[in-house]
Amino acid sequence: MKAISGLSNKIKVQKNDLIKESYSYVNKYLDRVNEIKIYEQLNDLNLSNFIFPYTWTYTNDELISKTHYFENAITLHDTDICKNKMKVVIKLIDEIHTLNLVGIKQFEPENFLNFFVNNTIKCLFDLSIYKEQINEIIKNYWNDSVKAVFSHNDLVKGNFINFKKGWKVIDFEYAMYNHYLFDYASFISESLNKKRWPVFIEMLNLSSQELLKLKDLITYQNYLWIYWASYMFEQTQENIFIEIAKEKYENMQKEINVR
Repeated sequence: MKAISGLSNKIKVQKNDLIKESYSYVNKYLDRVNEIKIYEQLNDLNLSNFIFPYTWTYTNDELISKTHYFENAITLHDTDICKNKMKVVIKLIDEIHTLNLVGIKQFEPENFLNFFVNNTIKCLFDLSIYKEQINEIIKNYWNDSVKAVFSHNDLVKGNFINFKKGWKVIDFEYAMYNHYLFDYASFISESLNKKRWPVFIEMLNLSSQELLKLKDLITYQNYLWIYWASYMFEQTQENIFIEIAKEKYENMQKEINVR
């Protein structure tokens, strides 16, 4: 049995399985029933580019899932994210967005953020100067009248793995229907060095209106994950969450200078 670190779940490897056991304080903001609906439908599809649990149990508000474990897999943490890898990421995101799942929740930016605002004693950083801006972003979240698409919503480097047969996406526990630009914003803010942002954004070939929306979603996500990290730090007292909040706060400061 091998222990592996996890921020939202207790994770271990046993034989050829990666086993996740959910934490109670994470279950308070993740909809595990919605997550199971996603796994049920994904398992009915012939998908080669996504890795998700093949079995699970949900009892007493605890989700335990098993996913095939690939011992020699690498993640985007282990390699340089060059232009070719960016193209692969865009292709994977586009493939996620084409999935047609039924009965899956739609992301509610205000409600999701408010959970962390209302359940955090003290945010790790003072975000008061951004509150009005975030409220405006939330107010105009769907103002372009786009149709929501199935989205991953958590495209950190560790959620891209490669094990001989190309890059694949894992960990769909945050997945819901969402704005089509949210996943691109997630990858930019979570996985890319800021110097690489212009390269990736240019590859998206966005209109001026789409570019403004993308920047708004990046700002929203940085704000959201600072509150998330603050909540998680209070629950665990693990310094990794201070580091995450600091990185997002630095991104917020950079963004305000860009505008």
